[in-house]
Amino acid sequence: MVEAIRKSRRSAVQKRRGAGRPATREVAGRMEKLFDTAAAVFLEHGFENANVSEIAARAGASKGTIYSRYPTKADLFAAVLTRQTLELQVYDAEILTSHKPLKQVLESYGVRLLQRVFNSEWTALYKVFIAKSPMFPKLTSNFWEVGPRQSMAMLRDYLAKHPEFKGKDPGHAAEMFWSLCCGQAVLKALLQKEHAMSEAAIRAKVKEAIRIFLSAYSKASNMR
Repeated sequence: MVEAIRKSRRSAVQKRRGAGRPATREVAGRMEKLFDTAAAVFLEHGFENANVSEIAARAGASKGTIYSRYPTKADLFAAVLTRQTLELQVYDAEILTSHKPLKQVLESYGVRLLQRVFNSEWTALYKVFIAKSPMFPKLTSNFWEVGPRQSMAMLRDYLAKHPEFKGKDPGHAAEMFWSLCCGQAVLKALLQKEHAMSEAAIRAKVKEAIRIFLSAYSKASNMR
């Protein structure tokens, strides 16, 4: 699973590079710089006011090169979101391939999930996406498939194979764990600009989520 996620990320970076042309560090480095620059410009100006010319100038790239890979500004924005999401999923995959007890793995996964929610850059970029999503339904659908749906599917597959899990529907259980961890925290992060959670508060919330989750889905009745 980890390698599959990494291959997907490399594929996104190499989009439109052309068959038969080997990936090089130089090309990959330029793409990373382009994505970092584009993310910064989208965050500074919002989607509507972000200018591809400015992105190109700051990234040291040409507009022609950018448009040859990403024909519209929406395509570039989608690529930025995809890159960010796939990077996060590499960490998720590494957590979910651990052989540690279920409780420990869920704690690592849940903490990473909430840290992501309260990452200021990611949340700001997500707000830009939410603001423009009605205009780009395909982009919204693609983000759901590549982002939250994929992350929950990874957790579902992990639960389905774990001997401590006793639920009949691991997919539903994965959704419940997400809800227990995130809850109103996501709404507050999106609606209240200054809202944040300390590391201690994040870990306390995740531990409570795990306690509730394991009471319903774990074979070990004494797990707390």
